[in-house]
Amino acid sequence: PEIMNTDQGSQFTAFTWTDRLRRASVSISMDGKGRFLDDIFIERLWRSLS
Repeated sequence: PEIMNTDQGSQFTAFTWTDRLRRASVSISMDGKGRFLDDIFIERLWRSLS
């Protein structure tokens, strides 16, 4: 993908993950801490479209 959007969990902020994305020229976009509720709205949107 051109952009990888994740939350700020330790698995997504680890150097091994972010470095791999950077080497693949993927832009990294992270939601703010405590924004897990944002995922609910996106998941409902995708569910309604399928």
